[in-house]
Amino acid sequence: MRAVFLGTPEFALPTLRRLHARGVVQLVVSQPDRRAGRRGVERTPGVISLARELGLSTMQPANPNDAPSLERIRTARPDVLVVVAYGRLLRQSLLALAPAGVVNLHPSLLPEYRGASPIQAAIHDGRTRTGVTLMRMDAGLDTGPVIAARDVSIGSDETSPALHDRLADAGAALLDEMIDPWVAGRLTAQPQDPEAATLTRPLERADAELDLRRPARALYNQWRALQPWPGAFVMVAGQRVVVAEMDRPLNQDSPVGRASIEDESLRVGCGSGTLRLVRLQPEGRMAMSARAFANGYGALLRATWGDPPPAPRPPLTRPAS
Repeated sequence: MRAVFLGTPEFALPTLRRLHARGVVQLVVSQPDRRAGRRGVERTPGVISLARELGLSTMQPANPNDAPSLERIRTARPDVLVVVAYGRLLRQSLLALAPAGVVNLHPSLLPEYRGASPIQAAIHDGRTRTGVTLMRMDAGLDTGPVIAARDVSIGSDETSPALHDRLADAGAALLDEMIDPWVAGRLTAQPQDPEAATLTRPLERADAELDLRRPARALYNQWRALQPWPGAFVMVAGQRVVVAEMDRPLNQDSPVGRASIEDESLRVGCGSGTLRLVRLQPEGRMAMSARAFANGYGALLRATWGDPPPAPRPPLTRPAS
């Protein structure tokens, strides 16, 4: 078997390692280096760094569908193209290039949570299970027929980075198990149910603001989901206070926005239940313990938290149809 691998971030690394161990990767395709951060430092995709470490041939086209890119991939004579978090839509000319087509790993149980933020959305929605899906790509956004899927549990206190890593490993194992029978033609992909499909949108900075009128458990899920970016914050007396660490909330109610320091956590009343904030970061300062925050920012502790409340945000997940 000969494979061309397309991927960009760290989520794709376990799969690339498994395919490399098989000796089947002929070419690795990733997005171009990008400038990031305030200093505009150029960063190389994780997939390219690993591919170079493994001694694999690489390319980073601005457009994988253009003629030079197609020719380079065609020259590798792939039996199958494997896509994991590549981040670009592929046109039909590329989808039809290999005999076994293009297979894609997606970190949800399709047709649920298609799109840009499936890991964060599942945690945000309070789900206890998600999974990974291996599908044959078509021209749509995560709409291709399903080859195989595997369930993965979500811990009640698990954050997006931890779930991300477990899903990446589960996806790599699933593809390793299924790639041979798929290329040999022993598997049949099943169409997705469009009526059950949901679509997630990209995350935005404004998603980080906590609306304390909501239940504490929903806010805890929001905090877990949006780590490490865009994070979570509360407006207090006109200042942004980032919630760097949060414990599981309490079921006891207290007035919305009232803050108090107890048992080394800062407790804040919500629509129902009470948040327990463990580490906080005032604007322009480093993160600190709740006790240190209370000692240094007593005036904020006496203010009403989350006032005024944030403007409504569009949901992370919506029906796909």
